[in-house]
Amino acid sequence: MNLKQVHRCVLYARLSVTKEESVSISRQLQSCRRYAEARGWEVVGEYVDDGVSATANRPEERLGWKALLANRDFDAVVIWKVDRLARRVLDFLHADETLQKRGAGLVAVDDPIDMTSPQGRAFAVMLAVFGEMEAEAIRARVRAARAQILKDGRWPGGGIPYGYQSVPNPDGPGRVLAKDDERIGWLSEAVAKALSGCAVNAITTWLTDSGAPLPARRAERTSGGTRWNRQTVDGLLRNPVLAGMTPHNPGRAKSAKRVDPFAVLRDERGHPAVSQALAIITTEEFATLQRLLDARAVPQARKKAERQSTSALLSRVARCDECAVYLCRGTNQKRPVLYCPKCRQTIGRTALDAYLIDRLLIERANELIGDLAVNEAWTRAGYDDLARRAVLVSQLDKLVIRRGVVGRYFDEDRVQLTWSS
Repeated sequence: MNLKQVHRCVLYARLSVTKEESVSISRQLQSCRRYAEARGWEVVGEYVDDGVSATANRPEERLGWKALLANRDFDAVVIWKVDRLARRVLDFLHADETLQKRGAGLVAVDDPIDMTSPQGRAFAVMLAVFGEMEAEAIRARVRAARAQILKDGRWPGGGIPYGYQSVPNPDGPGRVLAKDDERIGWLSEAVAKALSGCAVNAITTWLTDSGAPLPARRAERTSGGTRWNRQTVDGLLRNPVLAGMTPHNPGRAKSAKRVDPFAVLRDERGHPAVSQALAIITTEEFATLQRLLDARAVPQARKKAERQSTSALLSRVARCDECAVYLCRGTNQKRPVLYCPKCRQTIGRTALDAYLIDRLLIERANELIGDLAVNEAWTRAGYDDLARRAVLVSQLDKLVIRRGVVGRYFDEDRVQLTWSS
C-alpha cells in the first residue's frame, strides 16, 4: 500500500518520563492529529503508553499498543517519531512487520519518511539504529553518574530504606543517608528478633500490634494505618544498609532475578564499603541474618498454622523460564500465586488457572484420555483438584512461565504452553 490508499488511521504516543525537554503526550497527539487532518485521513482511535520505557518494554508488552492492535479498522498508524514506537531495532522491525501483515502502514510526523514503502522502511530502520545507540548512550551516562555518586558516599535517590532518612550532604553537594530517630529503634528491634530466630510473620505481627510507624510510602497508601505485611518486613531485613553497606547492582536488567543482598558497593580490594555511621549490625551478623531468612523462605519451612492451602491444579506442573525449576504454590496478600523458589518471580493464580482451563477445554476438547474425551473427563473430575490436574497433565507437553511486568492485568505472553502431540 502507499499513502494515497490511506483513509482511516490511528494515533499512537508514548513517553517514558515527563521532563522539561520532553515532548508531552498531548503535544505528540496534537502533531499527529494535524498531520492526519492535512491529508484528509479520518482518525478512528488514539492510543497512549504514558510512563512506559521503550527500552525496557517491547511494543507488544504495552497496554496502549495492545489496544491499538485490537482495533483492526485502520490503514495506518501515525506516530510523532520512530523512537516513540521503539528504541531497539528488532522491536521496531517486529512492530512494523505486524502492521504489514494486516495491510497497514506506519507514518512518522517528525521523521519525514513514508514507511509504507520499502525504501521508507529501510530509512526508518536506520533511524531506529540511531535511536538504539542514543538509548545506550543515555544508559551509560546514567550508570557513570550513579557510580560517581555512590563512590562519593552520596545518596543516589530512590526508595529510602526503613529506619533512615535523606539529609543534605554536610561535606558538599547532594544528599546522604542518616539514621531516622523515629524508626531506627523499631528496625534495630526487628533485626534483633530475626537474629534470635523469630519468624518474619511473628515480627510482622509484633510491629503491627505495637503500632510501629510504617515505611513512609506504605503509610501514604494506607491512609494512616499501621498494618504491616510480611513482604515489607522481609525486604527491610534483607537490605545491606543494616550493616552499613550500599546496594549496588550495575546494569541489572528488568528481567533479572531478585536483588542479591550481597550485591553491594566495594572498594579497590573488592571488600564491601561499610559506613559505620549507618550500620546497626556487623557484616557477619548480616550474613547470618540472610541464612536464617533463606532457611524459612519456602512454605514447607513455616509452621503448619502459618501456611495457607491453595489449589493443587498446577502442583509441579509449571516451570520457571529462567531457572528451569517447578514453580511453588503460595499466596501473596492472601491471593493464590505461583512463585519461583530461586528467582522469586510470581504470577497470580486466579487469572492463570482460568486461562489454562479455557484453553484446555477449547483446544483439546475432543482429544481422548483412554475412552473419554477431555471435556467429559474434566466434567467427571468435578471440583477434585487432583483429578483435574491429571486431565491437564495428560495433555501438556510444556508449561513455562516467563518473567514479565507484574501489574493488575494478566499478561498471556508470560505463559508458554505447548500441548502434547
